[in-house]
Amino acid sequence: MEETFLEDLESLPSIYSAGIIMQLDRLAEEMYQENRMSMPTKRFGLVAGVVELKSPLFFSVEYLNSKSMHPLFFKFNVIDCDDYLDYINLNKTITNDKQ
Repeated sequence: MEETFLEDLESLPSIYSAGIIMQLDRLAEEMYQENRMSMPTKRFGLVAGVVELKSPLFFSVEYLNSKSMHPLFFKFNVIDCDDYLDYINLNKTITNDKQ
C-alpha cells in the first residue's frame, strides 16, 4: 500500500479502517493467486467496497496489478451509495462472503 493510501486509512475511525484492510487483504491474496496461474488481464484497476456497519462506509480503491507480486493499492476514496451501486452494475465490487 502506498504511504498516502495508509494515511487516508489512518484518518478513518479504526472500526472502518480495520474492515477495509481485511477486505483488501483478502482481495490481494485472491488476485495474487489468480495472477500466478495466468497473465493478469489488467495492469491497473478500480474496485469498490463497503464496510457494513450501522452507518455503512462506501469506498473505492485503485490498484496496480503484477504477476509476480501482490497488487499495489495506491488511491483510496470514500464514495456515496449511488457510486457504489454503479460499481455493482459494472461488476467491480469486492465480494464480502460472510462466514
